[in-house]
Amino acid sequence: MWLSFQQGVNCSIAYRAVASLGFNSSSRALDTPQSTILPPRSWQPQNLAFVPRRPPTFQSRCSSRAPVQSFTPAAAAAAADPERVQKSSCADHTVRAGSFPVFTHPGGPVDASSSRARRARRGSMANSKYEYVKQYELDDTLLPGCWIVIRIDGKGFTKFSDLHGFEKPNDKRALDLMDECAREVMNEFTDIRLAYGESDEYSFVLGRNTDMYGRRAAKLVSLLVSCFTANYVARWSAHLTDTPLRAMPMFDGRAVCYPLDSNLRDYLAWRQADTHINNQYNTCFWALVNSGKTPAEAQATLKGTQTAFKNEMLFQGFGINYAHLPEQFKKGSVIIRQRALVEVKRRDDGSPVMRERSVPTVLHVDIIRDEFWESNPQLLAP
Repeated sequence: MWLSFQQGVNCSIAYRAVASLGFNSSSRALDTPQSTILPPRSWQPQNLAFVPRRPPTFQSRCSSRAPVQSFTPAAAAAAADPERVQKSSCADHTVRAGSFPVFTHPGGPVDASSSRARRARRGSMANSKYEYVKQYELDDTLLPGCWIVIRIDGKGFTKFSDLHGFEKPNDKRALDLMDECAREVMNEFTDIRLAYGESDEYSFVLGRNTDMYGRRAAKLVSLLVSCFTANYVARWSAHLTDTPLRAMPMFDGRAVCYPLDSNLRDYLAWRQADTHINNQYNTCFWALVNSGKTPAEAQATLKGTQTAFKNEMLFQGFGINYAHLPEQFKKGSVIIRQRALVEVKRRDDGSPVMRERSVPTVLHVDIIRDEFWESNPQLLAP
């Protein structure tokens, strides 16, 4: 009898200890007061079931953190009342009358509408559960230590030029418009060393060591293309005064890296040689078409011909000396930065104040030979 009673006491003590550790019996609930628990004599350890503690909720885990800045109805009411200035419970921002909340910052007050405040709010959400989608973004950083060439090319400009009645084979008004757009791009992005353009395309060269927008290809291409296109539309009426813009011009772009100076020079030489070949062919083609031949007949006449034959045909048949054509048509346009006097402001009497500045300047010169590069050593400087 005494042995049975002692076993029951030991079981009761053991059961209470187990229950305090989070274990449960199949015949008793943990919410039963421990003083009323009297385990049966048939209690066996195998009847125990482990019940893990429930992890703390998100709210309880974050309860010890600093309160998150937010815009409450009370704050909005205080901002709307010109006679009321209410300070919220958060010590790091204040709602002032008639304005956005102003956040204190080590560098001074920050208006909630400013870009710095917006970045701070975005940073507070950086660790959200949706951040994983950033893993799908590809790294498009261009190779370091290489020349970067962004080439812009018009989309469907054959149809575009026909729609607006461009002169054939070259319309100087349209070419001057392209040159001005390229100058504005170089004014906007000072890391561009040089630009070369012909017809409906332009190439922009960025230095080897440029860190412009982290050398991200998508960023560079999209910004240069959008800047060029916006200027093309905005400055259209200044060059084609009698021709309204009937369709939206579109340009595509690509980024290419060239590791050596010789690679860059060969690329630019390729584009200028292409300018000469296309211009000579187009000059002959439109001379034949304007003389009465059909486009198919003009193509058949020029098929397989060489440079000497085309020059002779132009001179003998149409009185055109190819060497006397404008250099802009034959060699394209190259834009580099040169020192020049520019007007920076005007005095009270209306006279201009001139200062020397480095400005993008359009040239129509040979960039294949060494003379151009020897006279402009800064273009290939580190």
